[in-house]
Amino acid sequence: MIYLIPKVLVETGFLFALNPKDKYHKWALNVLENARNKRIILYVSPVAPIELSLIMKSEGYSDREIVEVLEAIDDIINRYALPQYPLLELGLLAYATELRVRYPELTFFDSIHASIAIRNSLLYYDLDEVLRNIIDRELSRLA
Repeated sequence: MIYLIPKVLVETGFLFALNPKDKYHKWALNVLENARNKRIILYVSPVAPIELSLIMKSEGYSDREIVEVLEAIDDIINRYALPQYPLLELGLLAYATELRVRYPELTFFDSIHASIAIRNSLLYYDLDEVLRNIIDRELSRLA
């Protein structure tokens, strides 16, 4: 029997959850353990670090602090797995815009995360239930 390892996409919620003080920290470590043990192939949305940086900047963090956080996140992820970062192409951004038209509740970044998951056939593996439901609806629509 051939067993396919699921290819999963995480995004900004996962990056925040890598903070030991975050209430979802154990979940994030479990994701990393699953990647380490080859139960999943981990993909990180390429816009998640940008979104994280913008959120931190808007909350008053200095650029030096943002660098430290991004480096710490990179370090912890790479201790467990070598994640993939899907390409961010113009077609994905156009599709993300279409998704925002169809689903006005989507934010700018969430629409990009959704387009990456859908167009790359990745299982959405993060915390946002609204985004998960939209991805499921869109996949059903396209089937």
